[in-house]
Amino acid sequence: MSIGRKLCATGFATVSAAVLLAVGTATPASAGIDECTVFYGWTTCSTDSIAANPNTGSVTVRTFESYIANPICDPSEIRWKLVDSTNGKVVRRGSGAGTWTVTGLTNRYYGRLDTCPRMSIEVSS
Repeated sequence: MSIGRKLCATGFATVSAAVLLAVGTATPASAGIDECTVFYGWTTCSTDSIAANPNTGSVTVRTFESYIANPICDPSEIRWKLVDSTNGKVVRRGSGAGTWTVTGLTNRYYGRLDTCPRMSIEVSS
């Protein structure tokens, strides 16, 4: 192989490796989100912790009945909390089905339900 071809092949391999490295290390710009549903026989569930949105300092909490047929209890009976994962303090609590945005947050947070089965909570940032 001539020196020109070796340089061309080496240059191609270097560029290919650089492109693969750049593509392989790119991270998607996606929001944190997690959800849990209280199962039969249980009265509570907790989501995984998510970071507050760095741009808005907020976490959105959504609570709802997970299935429509044969409700065990009414969604108005949902009791939820948004908890700071770093210190365990409840930063907001509420009841019923709905969507709330909690602002002024800087840490990681998880949602917790204390309710009857088949109710769900979703936290997102």
